[in-house]
Amino acid sequence: MGSEFSHETYVSDTKDFKDGCRYWADFDSEPFSAGTFRLAFRGNVHGSGPRDGSHCVTKVFMKDTEYNTYFADWVPDFHASVKAARFAEIFTQNVLPSLKGLISTTKIEFVIPLLAKMDSLSHFKVLGLFPVKEDRSYLLPKEYVGIEPYLEGKFEKFNSNGGYEDNTAAVLNTFSHWTWHVSGHQYLVCDLQGVRNGSQYQLTDPCIHSKDSRYGMTDLGVVGMEQVLASHKCNNLCDRLALSNPLADIAVHVPGHKIRHTTYNFQLEDGDIVRANDGRTPYFSFRDPIVH
Repeated sequence: MGSEFSHETYVSDTKDFKDGCRYWADFDSEPFSAGTFRLAFRGNVHGSGPRDGSHCVTKVFMKDTEYNTYFADWVPDFHASVKAARFAEIFTQNVLPSLKGLISTTKIEFVIPLLAKMDSLSHFKVLGLFPVKEDRSYLLPKEYVGIEPYLEGKFEKFNSNGGYEDNTAAVLNTFSHWTWHVSGHQYLVCDLQGVRNGSQYQLTDPCIHSKDSRYGMTDLGVVGMEQVLASHKCNNLCDRLALSNPLADIAVHVPGHKIRHTTYNFQLEDGDIVRANDGRTPYFSFRDPIVH
């Protein structure tokens, strides 16, 4: 028993942030990768813009999660990607040139997903010949999915939202530290993952710890900021940028300390959940942001 044709989406509700076009995608009936809450499928995008025919990854919420796969369920992750991309653009344009001579990195960017509703599901075939019922193994009709460019290269986890850092990616750990500094301690972009191609990083699925915990289940608020900063080892790039760290050498409890995996807000202790929701921390105060 096999699949007659790929799953297909309607034209995306959101526009591509680079070219301003809307696209639709077709993608495989079986995922090639799985996270805690989502599955990833290989496919292609189609439309009248320059991305027509290019490879993509379509991400789908797993069944039996608290997500109902409506448009609103994607909004926190979507806005986190947009916010992270804005920080990365400013860092690339204004900060990386000042680090020339210390590093070779010339660009950091985040992909921003297109959000689209499912149009048609693939069908099973009897004896490989006659199409029968829809394949609802992983998707349901009319649910929303995220469509991202396929990142060519070795996919790596560079840091997590709970304190893990890959020391071979010093510029990304400095970037996370910098986002906390220039936002007036109100945001910290982390959980950085993606591919390194020469002097450039292409990243996906960032987490943002925010003062008001607005960016979904991976946003641990000020508690997450504490965990990242307490585990962060400032390097020569942080020193060049005069980034301070009030939690250096301070022992802070980190659930699953320094593991690569993403930490979710429901994994925090009750007291930390209350502090995160209230935006209360004894280690730093909030300031007027340099970058919004």
